[in-house]
Amino acid sequence: MSIDTYAICPCGSGKKIKFCKCKDSVHELDRVLKMVEGGQLVPALDRLAAVLDEHPDAAWALAIRGRLLMDLREYQSLQENAERFTRLQPSNPLALTQSAAAAMFSQDLGKATELMLEALTESGQTVDSFVLDVSSLLAYGLAGNGILLTARIYATLAFVSDGYEGSNMAANVLQQINRDPNINLLAKVMPDLIKRPDDVDWAERYDEAALLLANNKIVLAENKFDSLQRSAPLQPAVLSGLLTCAIWRGDFDKQIELLKKLAQCESLSLDERAKYLAMSFVVGPESASVSVEKLLFRGDIEAIDEVMMALTAHSRFANLPAEVLQQLKGDQEVGPRAAYQLLDRDAVESDGIPPTDQIPEAIGLVTVYGKETDRAARVEIIGVNAALESTVREVLASAIPNVEFTSEVEGTLPLAVSAMPQPGGLKLKDAAEFEAVQKDLFADRVLNNLANTALPLLDGRSLAEASGDESKLVERAAVVRYLESEDSLVSRDETIVDRLYEVAGVAKPEPIKPTGDEVEDVQAYDLNRIDVSELSTENLVYLIQRAQQVSATQVGRAASQRLIGMDIPAEGELAGAKLLGYSFLLQHATGGDEAIENLEAAKEYATANKMSTASLLLTELPLRLRRAEPDKFQECVQTIVSQHGNDPEVMGQLQQMLVQFGLIRPDGSPAQQPQAGPASAADGGGLWTPDGGGAPAAPAGGDSGSKLWVPGMD
Repeated sequence: MSIDTYAICPCGSGKKIKFCKCKDSVHELDRVLKMVEGGQLVPALDRLAAVLDEHPDAAWALAIRGRLLMDLREYQSLQENAERFTRLQPSNPLALTQSAAAAMFSQDLGKATELMLEALTESGQTVDSFVLDVSSLLAYGLAGNGILLTARIYATLAFVSDGYEGSNMAANVLQQINRDPNINLLAKVMPDLIKRPDDVDWAERYDEAALLLANNKIVLAENKFDSLQRSAPLQPAVLSGLLTCAIWRGDFDKQIELLKKLAQCESLSLDERAKYLAMSFVVGPESASVSVEKLLFRGDIEAIDEVMMALTAHSRFANLPAEVLQQLKGDQEVGPRAAYQLLDRDAVESDGIPPTDQIPEAIGLVTVYGKETDRAARVEIIGVNAALESTVREVLASAIPNVEFTSEVEGTLPLAVSAMPQPGGLKLKDAAEFEAVQKDLFADRVLNNLANTALPLLDGRSLAEASGDESKLVERAAVVRYLESEDSLVSRDETIVDRLYEVAGVAKPEPIKPTGDEVEDVQAYDLNRIDVSELSTENLVYLIQRAQQVSATQVGRAASQRLIGMDIPAEGELAGAKLLGYSFLLQHATGGDEAIENLEAAKEYATANKMSTASLLLTELPLRLRRAEPDKFQECVQTIVSQHGNDPEVMGQLQQMLVQFGLIRPDGSPAQQPQAGPASAADGGGLWTPDGGGAPAAPAGGDSGSKLWVPGMD
C-alpha cells in the first residue's frame, strides 16, 4: 500500500513519517501487519528481524516486535528488544512501556511503575493502546501484592480511556478489588485532590501542578508539589497532590507518610484526619500500626512418640485429622507426623455445642516433625499472638517439660483479623453446629478482643486503655474508622461500630442523609453511614447495587429491608426492585436459616406477582447442598424442571451446576451412585439430567417418584 508520509509514525515517537528516521523502512509495515492479522506471528518476527538487520534505526519494527514478544511470552527477548528500543529512542513512550513490561515480568514492580510514569509523561494527548495494555497488567500485579490504590489508579487509567478496546482486564482488576469483602472500604477509593484555599500566594503554582497531574504528567507535577511543600508545609491541598503522585509511583511507604501528615493537619475536621490516618493502615501490604505480632515457637525433641502421646493426652491440645496433615504437607517432601490445635482452655469432652463461655479457642497450630537428614525431630507452634507468649510457654512446659522452645516473630495480623475467635477442640456433628458456634463466639468475644488488644499505634495500649488520652484522640478515632470500614467485621454485627465508638471514647459522626442525586456522591467508605429512611425507591435500588459492587453489606441490608417494606407496583420500570432487595438479603445472610427465610419470602413474592423464580431456584440449589438437605435439593431440581423445563438457558445453567457439584458428568451421565446401587430405568429410578428429555415418570405404586441422589442420601 502507499504510505501517507504525513501520518504519525507507528514507532511511537509522535513524529510524522516524513520527518522520522523510520521513513526508509516503513514500507514493510503493511506486509508485517498482514502476517500478524493472519496469525503468522513467527514469520512476522522473522521479517521484523530482517528489517532491523537492514535498517537498524527502524523503531517501528522494534515497537511491533515488542508487542509480539509479549503476546508470545518471550520475556527475555522482550527485555533485549526493549533495551535496544530505548537506546535508539530514550524518550519514546512505547520503548519505555516495553521496558516497564520487561521489569514487571521480572517481578520488579517498583521499576515497572517508574518506567510507566515516564511513558505517561512522554505520551501526548492520546495514550497509545500498548501503554494502556501494560497499565492493565501492572494494575493486576500491584493488586496481587496488596498495593491497592496504585493498582486502582492504573486500572482506572485503562478503563476510562476513550477509544481503548482492551479494558476488560482493567475492569476485572477493579471488580476484584471492589467486591472483595476482605479488602477495607478505605482501600477502594482514590483520595480526592483537596482544593486549595482561595487567598494564598501559591495558588498559581498549585494550579499548574494540578493541571500537570490531570494530564498524567506525574513526574513534572511531583516536582512542583515538592517545591510547594517546602514553602507551604502541612498544607492539605499540597499534601494531597504529593499523595496522588506517590500513588502513581506505587510507593506505599511514601503514601503512608503523607497520609499521616494529612492526619496532623488541624485545619481538617477530626473525622477527616481520622479517615486519612485509617487509610494509612490499608494502602500497603501490611497494617503495621494496627497489627498484632504472631510468634513461631520451635523446640528440638528426642523421643517423638513420647511427645505425641503427651500432647494427645493433654487437655489443652486437640488432635487434627489426617486430611489436615495432608494439607499441611502441601508440596513438601516431608510433612508433619502429627498436628494439634493449642487451646486457650481445656477441651470439651461432650459432643455438641457447649455453653459459650466454655467454648475453647485455638491459639496456635502445633506440628510434630520426625528426624530428617539435616535436622533433628522437632515441635513447631505457629500463629501465636505475642501477648500470649507466657501462657503458651506455661502450657508447653506442663505438657512436654523437657523440651526447650525458642520463639521468633513470624509476621503480623491486622487487628480485624486477629480479633476473630477460632473455635477448637469441639465435637460437632455438622456445618450448622459449627456455624452456630462461630456466631455465638463472635457475639460474645469479638468486641472484647477489639477493645483490649494492644496496638503499636496507641503506644502498646489497647483501645479501651487509651480511651481517656486526649493526645491520642485522632489515633483512637482512626482505629474505629478502620474497623468501621471492615465489611467482613461489621456485616456480622450491625451494632458493633456504635459500641466501638463508646469503647474508644470518640463521638460517633452524624448519619449522612443525602437527597436526590447526592447519594451517588457518597464515597464507598461512607456508605454504611447513610440513613436510608427517607430515600426514594430509585435511590434505594442504586444504593443496593452500589453496596453489592463494593461490598458494603450493612447499608445494602438496610436499603433492602426498607425497599421490601415499601408499596411498589409489580409492573413498570421498578417492578423487580423488591426481588433485588430479597436477593441482596439472601446473598448476605448471616446464617443458613436467615438465607432460607429470605429465599422463601422472595419466591412467595415472585409467585404472587407472576415473576420468574428461575434465578431464585438456581440460587437455592447450592444452599440446600451446603445445609445437607438432599430431599429439599431434589425438590428444588424437580421444581426447576417442571416450571422452567422449556427454557434452554435455565436448563443449561442447571446442568452446569450439577456438573460443578460432581453429581453428573458433562455428558449428563451420573458421576456417582448411591451405595445401595442405582435403580433400574424400568422402575423410574436413576438420576435425571437436563438433556434426558424431562423428569422420569413416577413408578407404579411408588410414593414420590424418582429422586436425584445427592451426597448424604445413602
